[in-house]
Amino acid sequence: MKDKTKGRSKVAKLLTQQQSRIQYEILYPESLFDDLLAGQGQHSLLALENILANSVDAIILLPESPGSFAELGAFSSNPNLVDKIICISNQKFKNKRSFLNYGPNRLIKASSTGKVFHLDYDRLDCPKQSTKTFRLISDSITKIQNKNPVKKNVTNILEAQNFILPCIYLVEKIDFLSLKKLLKIATEQDEVMSDIATRSALTKLQSERMIMKTTNGYDITSSGEKHIMSIFTDHRLDLVRVELMNFQNRGKSGINYDRMSQRTFSELFFETINKATG
Repeated sequence: MKDKTKGRSKVAKLLTQQQSRIQYEILYPESLFDDLLAGQGQHSLLALENILANSVDAIILLPESPGSFAELGAFSSNPNLVDKIICISNQKFKNKRSFLNYGPNRLIKASSTGKVFHLDYDRLDCPKQSTKTFRLISDSITKIQNKNPVKKNVTNILEAQNFILPCIYLVEKIDFLSLKKLLKIATEQDEVMSDIATRSALTKLQSERMIMKTTNGYDITSSGEKHIMSIFTDHRLDLVRVELMNFQNRGKSGINYDRMSQRTFSELFFETINKATG
C-alpha cells in the first residue's frame, strides 16, 4: 500500500504494531493473486477475493475508494461471507443517506457476527486511540472465529503453501505442473482450484523469499529450509528426502515406508507422486 494516509494502511500498521498481543497474518488479495491477474487472465479479482474470503478468519473492509465500495457490496450480499465482515466506516459519513449505510452496512449489522464500526479515519493512527481500535477489531475477530471456524488443512487455499514448500524441499527443480498435480491429488480439488491454490501459494512463498524460481523449476532458499527444519524437528522429512532419492535412483520401483516414520506427510507425498507419475 503506497498511500500511508489511507485508512486501510493505518489499520494494517495498527495490527502489525500490536503483534505482541495477538498475532494476525494480514493478506492482500491483489498481492496474493498477482500472478493470476497478470496479463489477460481468465480470473477476476472479485472472484478470487471470494475464494480467499472463504479461507480467512475475518474480512476487514474500509470503504474509502470505488473498489472497496464494490467489495463491500459484493461481500455483504453473500450469505457465506457477510458474517465474516468487519467494516470500519468513516465516522463523518455515519448519518449520511447513502447506499453504503442503507445497503451493505445494514446487511452486516443484521448478520450474526459481522460488525460495522464508525471511526474517525484521521485518528486511526493516533496512539491514544490505537489500543481501543485494536480491541474492537480483535474482539470481533475472536467472535467470528468462534462462530465460523475455518478449516486449517491443505484444502484451504491459504494452507496450500504448507504442502507446496515441503514438496519443493524434497524435489529439486520441481516445476509448476508437477506441483499443481500433487496438490490436486492431495486435495481432490478440481483443475481450476488446484491452479489457483498452487499459483497463490508460489506467489506468497516467493514474496516471503522461501523459494526462488529458476529456468528449470523452483528451489528452496536458506530461509525456506530453516522454516522447514523448524517444523519437522524430528528429521522425519530428511528421511523422506533420502527415501525419495533412493526412489528416483531405483527407477520408481517402490517405496519403503519402514525407513521413514508413521503415516503422515511421507505416505501422502509418495502416494501423490505415484499417482502423478504412474
